Amino acid sequence: MGVAVVNRLELAERLKGADWSETMRKISLRLASSAVRKINSNVPPENAPLTQAVKQGANTLRDNGQLMASVAPQSGSNWAAAATNMKQAKILQYGGTIAGKGKGLWIPAGAETRRLMRRHNAQKPSELIKAMRGDGWSFYRRGKAFFAKKKKGEPFVLFVIKDSVKIPARPFLYLDDKDKKEVNAAVKKAVRKALGGKK
Repeated sequence: MGVAVVNRLELAERLKGADWSETMRKISLRLASSAVRKINSNVPPENAPLTQAVKQGANTLRDNGQLMASVAPQSGSNWAAAATNMKQAKILQYGGTIAGKGKGLWIPAGAETRRLMRRHNAQKPSELIKAMRGDGWSFYRRGKAFFAKKKKGEPFVLFVIKDSVKIPARPFLYLDDKDKKEVNAAVKKAVRKALGGKK
């Protein structure tokens, strides 16, 4: 389930006949650009140490670039929006708790787990374990830690198992002061044009 920021233009009666679609298209591009700017600004609070270790970076909303790439401008005759349909966008925007089902949430324990998931093209822990087992790895669990071990190698924690994880709100789709100033300027310009240069 995605999220969006929407700006709707309420028009005076004498302005309703004008064509606002191009103005709304330009505003939607500004809103999308603003969302990307916010994602790149490292929205607080900072990531937990485990998340930073897994991502090998501290930026809170940037990982593989998918969230930024998913933000798209949308517009109509009297409205403009920027939206994303990424399923994790809602919890990133508003925060919340993710509860594990059945055997809990299996969270990558470090950058090595993510590297192995990419190498084996695994989307889920079970897919990675199956692929690694085929490569001669063995596994065991101690408490909340799930270990992987090769015959002659040292074991390492592959996943940390939790009942739930609390995700803080990190809003990236909203109108900040800069956005409001740019939107107002674009609307004023369009209104002047619709009125033939009159105020």
